[in-house]
Amino acid sequence: MSISRIIRNGKQITTVILGISLVLICLAIPLQLEAHNVGSFIVQGSKLDGLEEMVARYGGSISSRLPIIDAVGAWLPKGAADRLLKEPVIKAIIPNATVKLADRGDRSHLPATDYPDVVGADVVWQAGLAGQGVTVAVVDTGLSRHPGLLMDMHGRAQNRIAGWVDFVDGSRNLRDPHGHGTHIAGIIANSQFGSDAEWNGVAPGVRLVGVRVLDAQGYGTYERVIQGIQWVIDHKDQLDIRVLNLSLVAAVQSPYWADPLNQAVMQAWAQGITVVTSAGNGGPGAMTVGVPGNNPYVISVGAFTDNYTPYDWNDDYLTPFSAAGPTLDGFVKPDVVAPGAHITSTMLPNSMLAFEHKANQMGRHYFSMAGTSQAAAVVSGIAALILSNNPELKPNQVKYQIIHSAFPWVDINTTEAMYSMWQQGAGRVSAPDAVFNEPGNLANSGMDIQADLAGETHYEGFSYYDDTLGEFRMRGDFQDWAAGYGAWAGNYTPATGGYGVWSDGYGAWAGGYGAWAGSSGAWAGSYSAWAGGYGAWAGGYGAWAGGYGAWAGGYNTWPGGYGAWAGSYGNSAFADLFVNWLSDFGSWTSNIPWTGNWIDFDG
Repeated sequence: MSISRIIRNGKQITTVILGISLVLICLAIPLQLEAHNVGSFIVQGSKLDGLEEMVARYGGSISSRLPIIDAVGAWLPKGAADRLLKEPVIKAIIPNATVKLADRGDRSHLPATDYPDVVGADVVWQAGLAGQGVTVAVVDTGLSRHPGLLMDMHGRAQNRIAGWVDFVDGSRNLRDPHGHGTHIAGIIANSQFGSDAEWNGVAPGVRLVGVRVLDAQGYGTYERVIQGIQWVIDHKDQLDIRVLNLSLVAAVQSPYWADPLNQAVMQAWAQGITVVTSAGNGGPGAMTVGVPGNNPYVISVGAFTDNYTPYDWNDDYLTPFSAAGPTLDGFVKPDVVAPGAHITSTMLPNSMLAFEHKANQMGRHYFSMAGTSQAAAVVSGIAALILSNNPELKPNQVKYQIIHSAFPWVDINTTEAMYSMWQQGAGRVSAPDAVFNEPGNLANSGMDIQADLAGETHYEGFSYYDDTLGEFRMRGDFQDWAAGYGAWAGNYTPATGGYGVWSDGYGAWAGGYGAWAGSSGAWAGSYSAWAGGYGAWAGGYGAWAGGYGAWAGGYNTWPGGYGAWAGSYGNSAFADLFVNWLSDFGSWTSNIPWTGNWIDFDG
C-alpha cells in the first residue's frame, strides 16, 4: 500500500515541545482575534454535534475537530470560556496544554546498541520472532528516510513505513527535522546490523506508521497530539496498528479521567491498541509522573541504566531522572522500567538534535540520547514481539505479560527491595519471559474502561500517604508489605556498588544463556522469603495495579481546580500540597517556559 493512499494533510495550528521537559505554546492565532485577548482551549460537549455553532455564538473560532473525545479545539475571547461553560451541553473546557518529549541527551562512547541484549530480545529472535505481522504507530516529531527504518529484517530494500500523516506542515513525504521521532522508531524497529552482528532495534520485523504532531523544535499541543491519536484509531484496521508509542509528557492538570489527552489514549486502548508511554524525566522524587504516563490503563515506563556493562546486572540502577509515582489518583506508576540511558539509535545528521549536539552523534546516522522516551520505545518493541507470537492478545493481556514477567530489584543479602514499587513498578522488563510465558490474567482488573470513558465511574489506586509514618503505602491486602517495596518515604538512593541484583528465579532463559545467568539469578532464599510473599504479589498484581475504588460521585465532583482534588491521600491538607505541587516531591511549573533541559547523563 502506498503512503499517499493513507495520508491526510494536517493543519498547523499550535506548537508543542518534545524533549525532556514540558513545552511552551507558540500559537498561530486567527487574524480576526487579537493575541492578548484570546486563548486556545479544548471544548468538550456531551456530544459533538452543535459544538462548532455554540463556540461561534460566544465569539470563538474552531481550530480542529476532536471526535475521539467529543470535543473541538477552539480559540475563545477573554471571558468567553466561563460563559460557555454554563451551557448545559458543555461538559468541560480545558486549556490547550503543552506536551514535551521525554528524553535527554547524553554522551556515549558505545558504537553499537546493547539494549536488545539487555532486555533479552536477542533470545526472542532465536525463535524466529522479530515483530513480523505487527504495525507500530509512533506519534512524535516525524520519521526520516533512514535505511534502518526502510529495509526489512533481511536487509532488503523494502519500505516498511506503512502509513504517514503530518499534522504540522501537511507534508505527504516523510520528514523529521527535529530527529526525536526517528530515534524512537529506530529503538523499536531498526533492521540494520550493528558491530555485534545483531539487529540494532528490538523488533526489526515490524512495520511503522509515522504520525507527526511536533514541529522542528519539538513543540506541539494537546490538540495536535489528540488529532494524531484520532488518526491512528481511524486507520488501525486498515494498517493493522497494534501498538502506539507516545514518548512525550505533559504536566498533570487534573484527575486522569478529566484530562483530554488521557481520554484520547483511553479510547485507543479501548479500541484494541496497546499504548506505551514514557513516565517522564521529572524524577527522582515522588509523584513526578506526567500525562499520559499517569493513565492507569496504559503501560508507563521508567528508565534504568546498565551502567555501560550490558552483561553485568550487578551495577545497574534506576536513573535519577526517571519519574516516580504514585499518581495523584493513587495509582502505582511507572508499571515497569527499561533501558533508558546512553541509548544509541537512528538519526540523520541534518536533524536539529544532531546539529546542535554533535558530541552525541555516533557515526553519521546514529545518535545517543537518554530518557524515559527511549525506555518506552524499548517496551513498545517488546509489545510488538508479544503480539507477533500471540496476535490474538488484547491490550490488557499484553500489559499483563509485560508486567507479570518483570524482575523487581532487590538486595540479595536481605531480600529487601532496592527501590519501592512507585519507582520500579513491577521491575525490569524481560522480553523472553513476556513473549514465551503462557498468556495469563488481565491487567487493569476491577476497572471498566468503557464506563470510565462514559463518565459513569472513575477510579482511584491503592496508594496513599500515611502522614503518621511519613510514607507512601498501599491499601487493602497490600498494606502490610514491608521490605522497602510497598512503603516509601519519597527519597532516592541509587542502587550502585554491586550489592543488589535483578531478581530472577523463573524465566524462559534463566541459567541457559551464559551472560544471562550468573548473579542475576542469586535471589537469597526464595520469593516467599520476601515480606508479603512473592506468590501473593505475583498473583495479586492485577488487583493492586488496578483500581482500589471508585471516585466518590460522578464526573462533576471534580470542579476543575486543584484545591479540591484530595484524591486518595486521606489527609486533605497534605494532599492539597501535592495537588498544587507545593511539596518537595515535585515542582509545579504552571506557565513557566521550559527551554529544552538538555542535561547530560553519563550513567
